[in-house]
Parts: sequence; C-alpha cells; structure tokens
Amino acid sequence: MNGLAVDVKGFKAVGMTYFGDNNNGEIPDLWKAFNSQFNNVKDKSIPMLFYGICDSDMDEENRFNYCACVKVDSYTDVPENMVTKNVPDGKYLVYTYSGEIKDLGIFYDKIFMELMPKSGYSIDERPQLELYDERFMKTGEFDIYIPVK
Repeated sequence: MNGLAVDVKGFKAVGMTYFGDNNNGEIPDLWKAFNSQFNNVKDKSIPMLFYGICDSDMDEENRFNYCACVKVDSYTDVPENMVTKNVPDGKYLVYTYSGEIKDLGIFYDKIFMELMPKSGYSIDERPQLELYDERFMKTGEFDIYIPVK
C-alpha cells in the first residue's frame, strides 16, 4: 500500500476549525457543526467536495489545528464563525482509507511509522489534507494527502 505521488495545485478553502488532540472525538463533532452550516459558504468550487486540513505543526502536547472545509473560488461573504485557509501548491503522497472512523488514528500511525519511511520522500511542512468526495457518502472511503518533498 504505497502512496501515490501527486502534484496538488494550491487552493482556497472556507470552514470551521478545531484545536486540540482529538482524544474525545471532537473532529466528528466539528464536521457535524460545519455540515449544518455548509450552505452559508459562498462561491464553492465543487459543492460536494470537502477537505479536512490539518496544519503540519503539533505543539508539545500533540495538539493540532484541524479545519473542516470546502474549496472556494473566492473569500466572498465568509460566515462570521468560519475561517479562510490557503493551501499552497505541492507534492503529496495519497493514501486511501476505508475503515471505521474510530480506527483512523491507527491508519495515520501506519502511514507515519511504516509507509513514509519506506517511501523515499520526507515530510514537508505544509498542511495535510483529507479529501471527502462522493465515495465517502457511499462507502466511507476517503483520501489522505501527506505533503512531501
């Protein structure tokens, strides 16, 4: 299960953020909140294409910033309780996840402890991405993009 190397063109996104370690499953709650206000986002590029954007830097307590969002063409009328994100161009390794959401952390551990060291790439300090498209709605499957150089 090697990651497929792809070049991602930079994009803009609008969404809601969470900062913490997700030990209590806060990210699924963030998605519920975002989904309930999704229609308030203007200028969506592709309406049913969602991203989870995770900033690359964790603090000393393993807390991180995560944004549940949608790609937009412009930052027009951003809702008051939402933020803007800019994802830069770059190369990513893509891994597809199709298990239970509760086991996602185990899959991330496998990526970072097992698959990345064998990949020939090193991690770049850009955001990690989770891409949720129509597959997620049908089967629960989605892609994880790890920034590499």
